[in-house]
Amino acid sequence: MFITKYDGHLHIVNQYDHSVQAGQVARRWGNGQFRRPDHFESMCLAVEKHDIGWVESDTKVLFNPETGQPVPFLSVNLLQHVEFYGKGFEQVRDEDPYAGLLVGMHWIGLYTNRFGYDPSFTFKIPGELASLIDENTIRQQKEWVDLKMALWNRAERRSLFEDNLWMNYELVQMMDRLSQYVSMLTQDTKEKWVLGPVRQTLGSEGEMITVQGQGNGVVAVDPFPFDSVVETTVLRRKIPDTRYASHEELYEVMEKAETEEVVWKLVPAET
Repeated sequence: MFITKYDGHLHIVNQYDHSVQAGQVARRWGNGQFRRPDHFESMCLAVEKHDIGWVESDTKVLFNPETGQPVPFLSVNLLQHVEFYGKGFEQVRDEDPYAGLLVGMHWIGLYTNRFGYDPSFTFKIPGELASLIDENTIRQQKEWVDLKMALWNRAERRSLFEDNLWMNYELVQMMDRLSQYVSMLTQDTKEKWVLGPVRQTLGSEGEMITVQGQGNGVVAVDPFPFDSVVETTVLRRKIPDTRYASHEELYEVMEKAETEEVVWKLVPAET
C-alpha cells in the first residue's frame, strides 16, 4: 500500500486500488500527437491489474512491529514482494497472455532498473538474496519466450512485435508512475515530477512528460498525451499517524476508516 504522512495522519491507498485507477487513466491515452500502440486493450488491462497480486496483503494489512505502523510498498520484504507479483503475473497471464507478459515485465523490471527504462528506480536487493532474485529474473524471462512465440503473428516482422511490446511496456511504467503521483501526494501539491520516456509513435524517440500539481487537485501535464481532460478518482483512507500496539489494533482502525474519493484532474499545461 501507498502510505503518505500528512497533517497528523497516514493517508493510505491500496495497491490494487492504485492499479485500477491507473488503468482507467490508461484508457484515455492517445490523441493526434500520441499514437496508441497495437494490443492497446491488453496494455490497459495490464495497467489495471499489475498490482492484483497485492490484494490479499493489503486486505490483511502488513504490520511492522518495530515502527508500530503499516508497511509501505517500498519497505515490503523482498521475498514477499516476489510472491505477490508472481501470483499477480500468473493470474493476469491466464486471463490475457499479452497483458500477463506486460505484468511480468513490469514485475521483473522492478529489480533491473526497469530494464534501463528508469535507472533511477529499482528495489534494493540484499546481497544474500541477489542470487535468488537473479535466478527468478532468468526463469521468468525464459517463460516469456514461450508467451512471445504464442502471441507473435508470424506474418509480421518479429521486430515489429517486439517494438510494440516495449512501447506498451513504456506506457505501463508511465501510467504506474502517474498514478503514484496522485496516490502519494495531496491535492494541495505543486510538486513537479518528470516521467518517462515514452514515445509518441512507434518510430519516434522517447520523450519525458512533466506533471505538476497546481495546488487545487489539478495536474498540468506537458506534453499532454490523452484524448481530452481526464478526471480521475483515488480511493484513500486516513488513520492517525501514531504507533499501534499490535497488528490487531491497526487492523481494527483500518477497518473502521472511511474510504474517501479524492478527485484529480489532468489537464494540458498552459502555453
